[in-house]
Amino acid sequence: MQLLDRDSLQAYLMANIAPAHALGLTIVEVEPLTIAAPLAANLNDKGTAFAGSLYSAAALAGWALLTRWCSAESIDAEVALHESSARFLAPARAPFRATARPPGPADLEKLKRMLARAGRGRIELSVEVSCEALLVMTLSGAYAVSSSGVSR
Repeated sequence: MQLLDRDSLQAYLMANIAPAHALGLTIVEVEPLTIAAPLAANLNDKGTAFAGSLYSAAALAGWALLTRWCSAESIDAEVALHESSARFLAPARAPFRATARPPGPADLEKLKRMLARAGRGRIELSVEVSCEALLVMTLSGAYAVSSSGVSR
């Protein structure tokens, strides 16, 4: 399955990640990988975005970036967040966006070598969540990638 463009990645996200549907997440860009979320579906008791929603959008932005990369590289793999650290910097009082920054080419090549050699690997990603022009959260995550082989 090719998950290279916004529409195919959005369809896969909605069909396979139940919380993404409930949170109203939408992939708005693939470079950089950006997921938008409405405030109404993610409200807490204070009238701001629930911290868990911010975290979920960030975690899924990283997941989507790596899932798309695997598809582009014709690598049949599963991607999962292995460990992470989140910093909540300010409340989100409007719709918000999570943007995953792609790792450097050397890091991606290292991951590709690990997958070819051992069928698994890890890679660090950074994700920023913003609300309007304000940075409201950051996530640093180590994502595990498990490959069942290269499908070319």
